[in-house]
Amino acid sequence: MKKRICAVFVFDGFADHEIALTTACLNNNSDFAIETFSTKGQAVTSMSGLRVIPHTSLQNTDPEYFDLLLLPGGEKWEKGDNLEVFPLIVATIGKKPIAAVCGGTLALGDLGLLNDIPHTSNFPGYIERYCTDYTGACYYQSVSCVNTGDIITASGLAIVDLAYEIVKTFGIFNEQKILDWKELYQANGEVQSFYEH
Repeated sequence: MKKRICAVFVFDGFADHEIALTTACLNNNSDFAIETFSTKGQAVTSMSGLRVIPHTSLQNTDPEYFDLLLLPGGEKWEKGDNLEVFPLIVATIGKKPIAAVCGGTLALGDLGLLNDIPHTSNFPGYIERYCTDYTGACYYQSVSCVNTGDIITASGLAIVDLAYEIVKTFGIFNEQKILDWKELYQANGEVQSFYEH
């Protein structure tokens, strides 16, 4: 029986490929259920053209009822859209982990949540380009994914590393299997060690 919930914000043009490995791993290898929500519960179309009918709306999404908030990328962040989700992000911070990928990191930058913690995004200068109140450039790390515990930030290319950090954070596998799992997706087809455990 599923006991934990990963709440995924979906919107027109959301980058489904950036979170696909994470959601598949959580859904298939743990007690996490994946629950999607859009601003008004409306159907949306992902970046890859998949039509998604969310489980619920933003109004019915509360950090009291989920264990992880996942913010995928997409051009809407760069256009200054998706502001409706900002109050939920503020309500979640410090209570449950937030994982933001690619353009999703701009929401955290806009809210000042990256001004004094280690973080990453698509490239140095990316957050400054879109977030006028962002002052955390000195904490920016030129790596694919940064995990502070409360906040996980990742570039749009960090599909494996994002999933790895989330799997590690929530103890989905034991330590050796976590490493084997990561190697599985970076091993160019050499998968035997993972399936032997």
